[in-house]
Amino acid sequence: MVNIFGIPRRKKIANETFQINYEKYYSVVYKQLYYLVGNNELAEDLTQEVFIKYFDSKGEIKFLGAWLSKVATNTAFNYLRGEKRRIKREESIFEEVNEIFSIEDEIFRNEEVKRVRKVLSGLPEKQRVCLILKFSGYSYEEIHRGTGITKNNISQLIARGKQKFLKLYEKEGEFHVL
Repeated sequence: MVNIFGIPRRKKIANETFQINYEKYYSVVYKQLYYLVGNNELAEDLTQEVFIKYFDSKGEIKFLGAWLSKVATNTAFNYLRGEKRRIKREESIFEEVNEIFSIEDEIFRNEEVKRVRKVLSGLPEKQRVCLILKFSGYSYEEIHRGTGITKNNISQLIARGKQKFLKLYEKEGEFHVL
């Protein structure tokens, strides 16, 4: 038999049955999924998937509550396994990209070290020694004891050394512009 919309009566009863079961089991399935995945929105999405599978199922389901529970569990575990694989893939890609950048960074650092050493070699010895010791964390007192240079001279040597270093460093960089 067909109703006025051309839908077989059986389908209409199935839709009514589905609606009744949806209202009856939605909160149970949702809670089960929420406990498994621990996320409200995700549990709602997965609950919808479970009920779509129920709606699309062919044949009569004898123990609907148990069937929905089993489908919910499988749906959650499938999602979690998929997420685990996705995260693993992303980490693998991130590690590969990191390796590439690490190699490039290392090359860049090596070039910078060469450039700094070259510029430092262009400074007068006292300025070079004072700059290196100061930027290595030594105090003026420690530099004075190590080099015998007076504290006032250390301050001047560092100030002049910085200026000269920056000037030479900029000049050196002009030749490396690509």
